Amino acid sequence: MKKKKISLAIKILIGMVLGLICGFIFKGQHEYWTYVTDTVGTIFIRLLKMTILPLILCSIIGGIASIANLKRLKKIGIRFIIYWILASFLAAVCGLVWSYIIQPGVGVNLAESAESYSTEGVNLLQTVINYIPDNVFASMANFSIIQVIVFAIFAGIGISTLPAGKAKDFLTGLFESGNDLMIRIVEMVMKLAPIGVFCLMAEVSGTLGAEVLGALGKMLVTQYVAYATLIVIVFPLILIFIAKVNPIKHYKNVFPAMILAFSSCSSSATLPLTMKCAKERCGVPEETVGLIAPPAATINMQACCAEMAIYAVFAAQLFGRSYGIGELAMIIFLGVIMAAGVAGVPGGGIMMSAIMMETMGLPLTIVPWVAGIYRLIDMPNTMLNVTGDTVGMVTVSAMMGDLDREVFNTNHKPVDQ
Repeated sequence: MKKKKISLAIKILIGMVLGLICGFIFKGQHEYWTYVTDTVGTIFIRLLKMTILPLILCSIIGGIASIANLKRLKKIGIRFIIYWILASFLAAVCGLVWSYIIQPGVGVNLAESAESYSTEGVNLLQTVINYIPDNVFASMANFSIIQVIVFAIFAGIGISTLPAGKAKDFLTGLFESGNDLMIRIVEMVMKLAPIGVFCLMAEVSGTLGAEVLGALGKMLVTQYVAYATLIVIVFPLILIFIAKVNPIKHYKNVFPAMILAFSSCSSSATLPLTMKCAKERCGVPEETVGLIAPPAATINMQACCAEMAIYAVFAAQLFGRSYGIGELAMIIFLGVIMAAGVAGVPGGGIMMSAIMMETMGLPLTIVPWVAGIYRLIDMPNTMLNVTGDTVGMVTVSAMMGDLDREVFNTNHKPVDQ
């Protein structure tokens, strides 16, 4: 009988717990072992940063190209894009609002003299202009992530609008191959995550102690409350007022897909069951399901939008920084774009948190924290993303007028997987 392998998420969690325990126990000898833990932890963080820009470039270009392709599919695609933008925006706002209500990072001061973000004395027009790169290579060299994102958006749209031929096929293949390469590199880096997280968490508990655990717990609660808001308020409002269906009945219809998503932590692995539920239990036409479900599993990730906003505010509170209106708008924009562009990458949420920190000018301190508890975030996160896909399909079908409401309102038997 073969022994079951321990998953990477469990290894990282073990590394985090052992790091916290060892750091706390040997806190008095911190000056002796910090040379090892600090060095290894720094190397791990640098490896993460090494992958950020090429990952953004390749993955966002692919994600935006998928959205642009949907636009060409006329009515269905346009309606889905409207739903995607609306739901993703509301999700990011939920994350921001609950972050400021619960304030998970308040009470842990990691940098007493950290400068604050504010809009005082800022020329908003010039700030927007500065987001547009005049030299994309200089943007990459200077690690100007927003400028790289802007270029990636234009590049993705540009590739999708090229006439069919060798040039389009070559560029599409180039960025698909580049994305495959970055996924492989991220896999290699993430194999080192248990050791890196152990060293970083030993440093944290060896210098700060138990107060960090309290902040981390509050951050986790903030995530859950934001997710609950989406599934109890936001999605039902869309289903009631736009799709004009009973949200409780909808959740019953797609419950098998929700459970599989929760347990597997994979939207892609859940896709066949998601499509089956949408067609056979929700009454969405097969054409609509076939068109929306595959790209939705990649770009339609409302939980990730809320998740990214919470990370940004949590880290800012830890370092005593504050955001102005412009920065908050940028956090919402980044949450939507990164949720669409970095999906499907192993440890994608961890990488997205690193990208968000770098973009907002914050240290990557919370990245190993996120890595340590990511399984606890990823389970409800994936379930919510899959649920959002089904809400989108039902909403679009209702707007198109081809939703089979008789099938939707039928009391269905358990799905035969």
